[in-house]
Amino acid sequence: MATTHLFAMLLCATFGADLPADFQLSPPPGALERAGADAPTFAAGAPLVATSYFYWYDAETKFHVVDPDGTDALTDHPPTLDGFSYNNADWHAQQLADMAAAGIDVALPVYWGVPYVEKTWSDEGLPPMVAARERLLRQGKQAPRLGMFYDTSTLQYNSRNYRVDLTTPAGRLWFYGTIRNFFSLIPARHRACIDGKPLVLLYSAHFAKQVDAELIPAVRRMFRDDFGTDLYVVKMRDWPGEADSEYQWGGAIAPQIHDTAAIGPGYDHSAVPGRAPLVRPRDDGRFYQFGWTRLLAMDPARRPWLLHLETWNELHEGTDICETVEYGRKYIELTRRYARKFHDRRRIDPAEGMPRLEQVAASPEKSEGLKLVPLPDGDGPVVDGTVAGRQAWSTKENRHSPVTRYLYFDVDYAFLYDGDEPVEVTVGYFDDGPDGFRLQYDSSDPELSGVGQQFREGPVQPIQGSKTWKEARFVVPHARFAGRANGCDFRLACSNADLVVGHVSIRRAEK
Repeated sequence: MATTHLFAMLLCATFGADLPADFQLSPPPGALERAGADAPTFAAGAPLVATSYFYWYDAETKFHVVDPDGTDALTDHPPTLDGFSYNNADWHAQQLADMAAAGIDVALPVYWGVPYVEKTWSDEGLPPMVAARERLLRQGKQAPRLGMFYDTSTLQYNSRNYRVDLTTPAGRLWFYGTIRNFFSLIPARHRACIDGKPLVLLYSAHFAKQVDAELIPAVRRMFRDDFGTDLYVVKMRDWPGEADSEYQWGGAIAPQIHDTAAIGPGYDHSAVPGRAPLVRPRDDGRFYQFGWTRLLAMDPARRPWLLHLETWNELHEGTDICETVEYGRKYIELTRRYARKFHDRRRIDPAEGMPRLEQVAASPEKSEGLKLVPLPDGDGPVVDGTVAGRQAWSTKENRHSPVTRYLYFDVDYAFLYDGDEPVEVTVGYFDDGPDGFRLQYDSSDPELSGVGQQFREGPVQPIQGSKTWKEARFVVPHARFAGRANGCDFRLACSNADLVVGHVSIRRAEK
């Protein structure tokens, strides 16, 4: 998420000051309205589609549109910059109407507010959003209800330079005050509630100085005191303590099927300054279809009923499903098609619209469902060259280890993703250099866990030093290939000298 984007970093030069023990909340920016008994609500267990809504853009001031150095801040772009602003009700109305057309039930405005008086886009953008929804309903049109996506990076990045300790009374008050301020600006009739409880998704706990399991119960008590109802809290998995549900950010890079599911269309943060390249190609919509297919292929009685689409319009990181210059309304239409099946509790064949690859291969000349992933800043830098008449990849000594070297590979999701089956791996290698090489792969081996499962040791191939090209074939059990091997599916490892590889292929092995 681009919350640590340069715009955020400019808020303050240093971070980490302690929140004063006598910290008190400023008055809320809106009313602490309690919902009546007839307030609209969703029922827990009924299929529900939500999406994070980034409303921080303003074309007139160029905020979140152009970087301070004058470069384009966006990877993907809205159809027009006219009226492209968090304080424009017309823009919000178009976004909400498009979400409804896509079959989305809940918009989750990504809130970057703080619990003290400060004039920012986070608070200023909510009244026009509410006015836009009010207008749509008055016109007899559909519009998603409004929940909260609590961007917890404000626990570290804020204009008062605090690093908030959530184990203290002051820190818990800060946390609650942020939620209170958001819902004070969302009238009860517009809130997205589950069994009468306003919906909140929490971003990562990483930004807090400390946090313990007492935070969420304390926040619930304070919310009940002010609003007369509990919260429906969906936490990211790194938060301690009990919540109503949990999810994992990262669905735009790989489907996250947890208690609450998260999927997205792809990822590309090329426009964000200071980041190493990271691209999850959209594959002309195939990757998004793959995420939906993984979810809809599950038994409706067991699959998650709450789905987070990541994201509606995070244009910096290219995770958008809204209408854009680059993709038109393609992803709105794809969402509509699959959301209808999700709402209808349909179960689909995993192969529906997603033919399964039976074999994948990669070489320096061609990638067919398998690709080498250089990690130049990690432990997998790669050298391209020609060895004994063939184009080849070679490992390279890295700054993390003077001894061990790796070549990392990523397998196309249409071949295998998050599975459990044996596969046969063929490696074309130059028989010279190290004493041998070994395969380490992301597995589902039930006898292993943690890092041992993510980098399961496979067979070792000795190298004899004949200085000729050879092939090695390995059959490995319990292949999972869920991208847990440093973001890849497997690696070839060697020690003390460089391994030279000309091609790699994988096919399904007999069970």
